[in-house]
Amino acid sequence: MLLLRSPFSDSSVLDHFLDEMNGSVQLPYWRDADHNSFRFSDTIGAIVNNDNTFSVQVDVSHFKPEDLKIQLDGRELKIEGSQETKSDHGFTKRSFSKMILLPEDADLSSVKSAISNEGKLQIEAPKKTNTSRSIPINFVAKH
Repeated sequence: MLLLRSPFSDSSVLDHFLDEMNGSVQLPYWRDADHNSFRFSDTIGAIVNNDNTFSVQVDVSHFKPEDLKIQLDGRELKIEGSQETKSDHGFTKRSFSKMILLPEDADLSSVKSAISNEGKLQIEAPKKTNTSRSIPINFVAKH
């Protein structure tokens, strides 16, 4: 009985088989690609959370400002980007969504954002000022 082993049963056999067939293995371009380049806006940049302010930076350099949306729902800050590029050969869609929970002492009514020429989106919320203060006690003399 003759047993035939498929060259595709495991990758080492397949690589050996392709070596014998071609003299060298030609890997698909994506197999050795730097897949980090496909992670658009995958990470949050610098975060500052001190007594005076909370701020976060996101790299949105692959998006136009009109492709971005920032929403605040309570303390939940949602940053979204969506972009479609059409050509004669098809289209490309790229999108991301990030949600950040703002600190309890952030002044939600004063949240602001700005984008730099390098595509860094900065979102900032000042901290609520401490409203406690000393109240002097005045003596009132009766007449």
